[in-house]
Amino acid sequence: MWIVAIIGAGILTAVIQLAIGGFSADYTEVMKTFLLHQFAVSHGIIAVGGFIINVLQPEKTAAKLGWPSGPFQVKYGFAQFGLGVMGVLAIWFQGNFWVATLVTLYIYGLSGLWTHTQEIMRKRKKEGKTDGIELFNIILDVVYHAVLTWMSLQIPGVWSLQ
Repeated sequence: MWIVAIIGAGILTAVIQLAIGGFSADYTEVMKTFLLHQFAVSHGIIAVGGFIINVLQPEKTAAKLGWPSGPFQVKYGFAQFGLGVMGVLAIWFQGNFWVATLVTLYIYGLSGLWTHTQEIMRKRKKEGKTDGIELFNIILDVVYHAVLTWMSLQIPGVWSLQ
């Protein structure tokens, strides 16, 4: 459930930025601010956290998850770091770069859908029941990406082919 707090951090920092500006932004600027903070703040936190737990502490993380440790964790940690770098670069590179950032997030999201689905199937086979947390993670992943996409469609120039 830590992902809800990370998404919330991006929302909170966006609200703070809008408050500092006196909440005078128009609709497009509000969407742009919220989307940018999801890219830079939320995915920046995921990058740092993912790097730490998967690259610097792989055995501890694997044991906590009940998974075997291995070099795949280092690759995954660097992939998460790359996601965060894309998010932070979105501060300076906007327009179509945001599409590239979204596509990177979609691919990362697919990895989550894959692993959460595999965990549901594994636990269902082993324990005969569906894991509610894994199911929640799948629903959150789909809704979150749908909301980010909708927000990006509210910002002129993000999806243009120029």
